[in-house]
Amino acid sequence: MNSPYRERVEQHAMDAGHLWAFRSVVVDQPHYSPTALAQLEQRINRHLNALLLQPELAWDIAAEALTMEEPGETFTAALLAFAICENDKNNEKIAQVIKAGRINTKTFKGLVSALGWLPEKGGLKWVQPGLTSNNLDDNHLAIAVCRTLSHDPGVPLAHLLERGAQHPQHPLLIECLRLSGELKRVDLQASCHKAATADDADLRFWGTWSSVLLGGYDDARALEPYIVQTNPWQQKAIELAFRVIPDHVADAWIDHLLHHPGQQRQGIKAIAANGRMHAIPRLLTLMQDETLACVAGEAFSLLTGIDLQQQQLTRPPPPQDEEPDDIDIILEETELPWPDVDKIAARWQLQATDFESGQRCFMGQPITAAHLNDVILSGYPRQRHAAALELALREPARPLNNTRALLKELP
Repeated sequence: MNSPYRERVEQHAMDAGHLWAFRSVVVDQPHYSPTALAQLEQRINRHLNALLLQPELAWDIAAEALTMEEPGETFTAALLAFAICENDKNNEKIAQVIKAGRINTKTFKGLVSALGWLPEKGGLKWVQPGLTSNNLDDNHLAIAVCRTLSHDPGVPLAHLLERGAQHPQHPLLIECLRLSGELKRVDLQASCHKAATADDADLRFWGTWSSVLLGGYDDARALEPYIVQTNPWQQKAIELAFRVIPDHVADAWIDHLLHHPGQQRQGIKAIAANGRMHAIPRLLTLMQDETLACVAGEAFSLLTGIDLQQQQLTRPPPPQDEEPDDIDIILEETELPWPDVDKIAARWQLQATDFESGQRCFMGQPITAAHLNDVILSGYPRQRHAAALELALREPARPLNNTRALLKELP
């Protein structure tokens, strides 16, 4: 479609996709406040609103970009399609973006995010038929959107959990297991327990993960294989298990991680999740290792609530001959401050007596529901994620807060 506005509309489409991709990164970064995140979301909305001023031209441009098979472009095209088509569920635009969203896991993330981004939880009306569809892919999309919106689909979740169990290789089953735990669907606990004994390692993990969230804290010991060696679920296993396992088990697993090459970073994260202040001297020692300094500094802050940057307990980063090979380490540490070990040790000497021995702490305070809710409201992303998980484990009926969801309003 020829139009004098084409170049401007192309820019809005490009910016919307790029900013969405940027948001998908910073939502797990240590430095982005809820206010900054809400402002970023407002920037994305301004570009989307500009696109809707020229809806057909914007759609043509966004549809062309779908060939890139990227999540940001899928998000933009999907949101346009659902906004333009309103109640026409059979519209070819809808069919096109759903097909594009299923190309790979990244484009699927963009599609689900678009449905979660619609105002008034508008994405639910689009996927409601998917809860009762005979198509596994439609079922999967519907449950994924329910997870994004923290929406309990009711009876259909039980039916789809059974259906997923009949097709264990399809991602529907894992999606249903995750939603069952996140929503605290205790009526589905037996299905989660069954999945925890599956032959497939991924199913075992998510079955166990949900069982723990549903109150089966003893099941956390079954996460040991996922904790003591590198695997895709190691981080999530650590975040969950070390909040509920007995102290002597936690100490043994932490020792194992810290004494095995390549696992020290995970051991430090385990210390942070475990929340016991007796490990602070150990963290101070680990900070002296430049390859572990930043992650140890973050763990110190998660335990004590001391912001290294604000309290001027940092030092300039040392010169590095080469970047780490692991992209995950780069993403984790890019925005973390470099701790000044001597200053931090001196500060800890002054404050160590403020904490009761043996009491679990998070962000400098004993773990209470009120404190955790405050962190969820005003903390940085990783702090908010940890607080939400801690709160869900403390309160058996409390659903897991989706701290990666759209904020919509400035806090």
